[in-house]
Amino acid sequence: MKLYSLLSPLLTWVKQIKLLAATVIAVITVIFIYAAGHFDFSDDLHGLYLLRCDRGRLFDLKSDLLLGEENRLLAKFELDPILDLFRYEHSHKPNHSHLSYSWNERNGSGYIFNYREDGTQLLTCFSRFRDSQGEIPKGLFLGGGLPYSKHDNAQLTMSATGMAHFDGKQWHHLWCNANETIASSAEEKHDPSTWQFLNSKILFSDSKKLIIRSSHKFPFGTTTLRVDRYAVFRAGENYFILMMKISNIGNDPAYYYYVYGDEPWVGQFGSSGGNIGWARGRLFNFEGSLDPQQYSYAGMYDIGNPVILGEQNKFSGLANFIEWIGDNKPNLVYFSNKEGQFAEEKERVPLYSKDNRVIFLQWGPRPIMPQGRDYIILAIGMAGTDPKNGMPFKPDVGLDQTDFDVIQSDAR
Repeated sequence: MKLYSLLSPLLTWVKQIKLLAATVIAVITVIFIYAAGHFDFSDDLHGLYLLRCDRGRLFDLKSDLLLGEENRLLAKFELDPILDLFRYEHSHKPNHSHLSYSWNERNGSGYIFNYREDGTQLLTCFSRFRDSQGEIPKGLFLGGGLPYSKHDNAQLTMSATGMAHFDGKQWHHLWCNANETIASSAEEKHDPSTWQFLNSKILFSDSKKLIIRSSHKFPFGTTTLRVDRYAVFRAGENYFILMMKISNIGNDPAYYYYVYGDEPWVGQFGSSGGNIGWARGRLFNFEGSLDPQQYSYAGMYDIGNPVILGEQNKFSGLANFIEWIGDNKPNLVYFSNKEGQFAEEKERVPLYSKDNRVIFLQWGPRPIMPQGRDYIILAIGMAGTDPKNGMPFKPDVGLDQTDFDVIQSDAR
C-alpha cells in the first residue's frame, strides 16, 4: 500500500501526460487535415467524395462530384441511395409527359428531366462542370452531368451530360458545356464563372412547366452590368427557352459583345466526327457563316461529312438547334473548326476537326445606357429529322403570355 501510495501521484501524472499528448496529437491531426485538404459542401448532399486535389493541397472532400472530377476520385460514400427513400420524384407514366428536376437555389445548379409520352427523355444540366479556367459557374449555364451516384458506368457519365436525349435504349449527346462570355473587346472578356452570383429562384413549378431565374452582376469598364437569366421548360417539348435581361446598373454607357457557342459533340460525347452545320433548307459541310436576318436558327447535324474521307459511316442522325427570338438578332452566326475564327464558305475549308466542330453566335457591339436594359431570347434543344428528305427540322417554339407574366412579376 505504501508503494502504491508513493506511485499514485506518478501514475496520475503519467495519465495526464498521455491525455495531453493524445489531445495534442488529435489537435495537430485536425489542423493538418484542415490545412492539407480543401472542403466543399456548398452543393447538394449526395455523399462524401474524397478526391486527389489539383489546387495545391493533398485532397478535396466534397458533397457532390462534378463532370470531369471522376478521374481524381479516391474514395466515396454515397448517400443518395438512402436519401432517395425520402425524396419524391415523378415516375414515368406511359402516354403522360411531365418534368422532374433537382435545383439548388443557394448554389445555382441542378438538372431537369423532360419525360415524353413515348418513353424517351431529354436531360438538361446547368452549372455542374468546371470551365476551361477550372472554375465553376453558378446559375443557368448549360453544362455538366448528373450526380455521380446516378451513373451505372463511365459511358453513361459521359453520355448524359449537358443536354442529352434518351431514345429508350441509350443516351445520345446533344449540347456540351456552353461557351458564353460578355466582352467589351477581344481582350476584356467576362466569363460566367467570374460573374458575381446574386441568387437563383424557382419562379414556377408543376409537373408540366418549370421556370427558373438566376441573377448575376459584374464590373464592366466604368460601369456595372446585371444579368438576369430565365429558363422555361414545358413537359414534352424538345427544347427550353433561355431569356437574358442585361441591365446597366451603373452611371456610364456600356457597349457590350455577347457570345454563345459550343462544340456540341452531337451523337457521342467527346467526338465531333460526323457533325456538320445546318439551317433552314440547307447543310454546311464547310466552314462558313449565315445571315442572321435571313435565318432565325441553326444547328449541328450528326450525319457524316461527305467531303471527309471515312465519314460515310453510320452516325446517330440526331441534330440540335439554337434559335434567336425577337428583334435582338445576332450580328454573326458561323460554323468552324475553331472558336473565334472561320473561313468563308467559298474557301471550301471542310468541317473536319475530330473534337472541335463548333457553332457560334455573336452580338454586338450593343449599347446600353445607364439604367437601361437589353434582352436576348434563345430556344435551345433537339431538332427532328424528316424521313423523306433526311433534313433536320426545328420544332415550333415560343413563350406563352403566362410565361411572360411570371417573369415580369419576378422582375417587379
